[in-house]
Amino acid sequence: MSAQRHEVLDFPGAAELVAAGRTPEPDPAVLSAVLSAVRSAIDDESGRVPAPAASEPHVVIPLYRRRRFLASAAAVAAVAAAAIAAPVVSVDGGEPAAGAQAAAFFNSMAEKAAAGADGPYWKITSTSSGPGTATRKETVYLSPHGLRAVEDGKTLSKPQPNGMRWLVGDERLDWNGLKNLPTDPSALRARLAVGKDGAAADEQVVTGAGGLLSFSPARAELRAALYRVMATTPGAGIRTGVSDAEGRTGTEVTWKYAEADAAGITSTPHWIIDPATGGILEESHTATEDYDGSGCAPSNGVDDECTPSLSEGDLTSRQTFLFNGPVNNIG
Repeated sequence: MSAQRHEVLDFPGAAELVAAGRTPEPDPAVLSAVLSAVRSAIDDESGRVPAPAASEPHVVIPLYRRRRFLASAAAVAAVAAAAIAAPVVSVDGGEPAAGAQAAAFFNSMAEKAAAGADGPYWKITSTSSGPGTATRKETVYLSPHGLRAVEDGKTLSKPQPNGMRWLVGDERLDWNGLKNLPTDPSALRARLAVGKDGAAADEQVVTGAGGLLSFSPARAELRAALYRVMATTPGAGIRTGVSDAEGRTGTEVTWKYAEADAAGITSTPHWIIDPATGGILEESHTATEDYDGSGCAPSNGVDDECTPSLSEGDLTSRQTFLFNGPVNNIG
């Protein structure tokens, strides 16, 4: 170690900090919080009130003072760096909460979602596809009176007498029931997790939240609360700069939870989220393990084909959302 480096790192715990090695590239939102913490530590040591950078005079700080600043800042940075690299730990001894990168991303999306609009109806235009099937384009209108689906200009369904229902925990809620869901993250998570414990509760929370974010008229405050629930839920992997089927770039969330369908195909859920709006651009599933195709049989002419054999990682389904938001009219 050079004399200059030794002088800068002359504080308790420096050797351990050096030995810790490198950490992965942090999420920009987390890095911003870390830099703010470091600047705040330096301000506290110097006893000055932070001011805009342009108005700060140039001050020459004696060497011993500089070393105190560096030691305090390095200590804060070391703790913050550990928060970037390690998951947020559950305080009650249960499953670890979301990793710091995932938590920062979901909290950021909550802010974006909170700024969204609301309306009397909800319109969803999407394309969907799967192995061995043609891509279909469909528009769905959600209203207090039910659902109306239009494919290739043809109306495929009629309004339901009792309206639509959305599964939340162990309840099926109507339009007004969704409006009355709590927006406090703890209370909302409790509703989503009803009937399950531990990892099973986490999986049910993720599935329920994903359904509400992608296919419901959830108001802006509720969407923000759903993202805040995700920020404390384990199992999310984050990857930036991922393109959907339309070529739009977003942030991919891959969940560790595996879902099995009636044919016996076990798949891993993925979301691609628009970081500018908090809207889900695409939902997809990939095979968690190899599948030989033996678990499926045509359903009396309803299903023309069964899913072919799949290898681990193959796409099993994809729904890409071209529009998903409130409208003032149906049609």
